[in-house]
Amino acid sequence: MSTLEICLTVCVGLLLIVCIIAIAAAVRQSRQMSELTDSINDFIQNGKTGQFSVNDNELARLNNAVIDLENIASLEKSNTEKETKKNVQFISDVSHQLKTPIAALRLYCEMDNAENPNEHNEKELQLIEKMDNLVQNLLRLEKIRGDAYKLDFELNEIRDIINELVGEFSSLFPDKKYIIKGSSMFRCDKAWIGEAIGNLVKNASEHTADDGIIEITIFDNNKSTVIEIQDNGGGIDESEIGSLFTRFFKTEKSLPGSAGIGMAITKAIADKHHAIITAENKNNGLCVSMCFPHIDGYITI
Repeated sequence: MSTLEICLTVCVGLLLIVCIIAIAAAVRQSRQMSELTDSINDFIQNGKTGQFSVNDNELARLNNAVIDLENIASLEKSNTEKETKKNVQFISDVSHQLKTPIAALRLYCEMDNAENPNEHNEKELQLIEKMDNLVQNLLRLEKIRGDAYKLDFELNEIRDIINELVGEFSSLFPDKKYIIKGSSMFRCDKAWIGEAIGNLVKNASEHTADDGIIEITIFDNNKSTVIEIQDNGGGIDESEIGSLFTRFFKTEKSLPGSAGIGMAITKAIADKHHAIITAENKNNGLCVSMCFPHIDGYITI
């Protein structure tokens, strides 16, 4: 065998060794990436953080950075839950403390009104009723946000829920025109979703003319369901849209008896369904959209 042939044989052998090492490294890296992906998915679905790596390479540093982020996210979630529970407890304590004096005020006003009926007593009773409703709705809002209520997630046809709501609002606002388009089925709590959509339909009904039109459109793309409530009431000031779902916020068009809680409750319900809720002025009215992701029953977010 000549010197050239020996050199070629050695080169080919070295090349094969390099290829084998490269393939082995690629397979090992692919396996590690797959393990890291599984670890991330396990954290997302079950909240279980991964294990730190003691190796000294780029993939190990990436793995440890992910673990750090998971630990920070878990800590922030825990702190948020603690603060939310404290807030719920505080609101609950205040609400219970207010119940007794409110009930006493109502009793005395009713007694005065029975002995000497007048418009002042009637106004006082109306204000007491408003105060009582405000306290109750505020307590419900904080309980929703603090997971005090157990939501019953089941597969529901959203159009059926909306049809029931429209039937109720049609009797309350007989001159309004309600239009329903589309259909979709997804997992949700029927009662709470009904309240969330009902608040939006009620808001739209109250802020349109006597012959106003409220159009409810359902879009389904297999991965999510979007529900739009569009009215032709002229919309609201652009500067108010960002605060529309804030507790106690009232627009310039809000009715005199509004407490500014309904839209905040709607957003809290949407949040518990992992939905995104937005609002914009469109088509000479306000359009509120809720996008609900389709989540399987075994996935926890």
